[in-house]
Amino acid sequence: MNLNQFLKSDREMAARKLASAQFLLNELLPDEIEDSNFEECIVLCLSAAEKFRELKKMHHPVQVVQLHEIATQFVSKGLDVSIVKRPVYES
Repeated sequence: MNLNQFLKSDREMAARKLASAQFLLNELLPDEIEDSNFEECIVLCLSAAEKFRELKKMHHPVQVVQLHEIATQFVSKGLDVSIVKRPVYES
């Protein structure tokens, strides 16, 4: 997984979540399948699925990450960076 598609502040957490999900599926799940402990298989898969959902929420396109980094640089230099919205005109 390309961690450049996460905000810098989220990259470490994303790496931990991914490693945790991989551990659940690659290390723990095969033993439970071999032992025919299907209830625990379900629990492990649901836990991994939750980690992938969290990763999906944290994931951003590269352009968004780049824009966030540029805005952070402006803020660190003392420039006011705020969201500007178009006015909504009613007809």
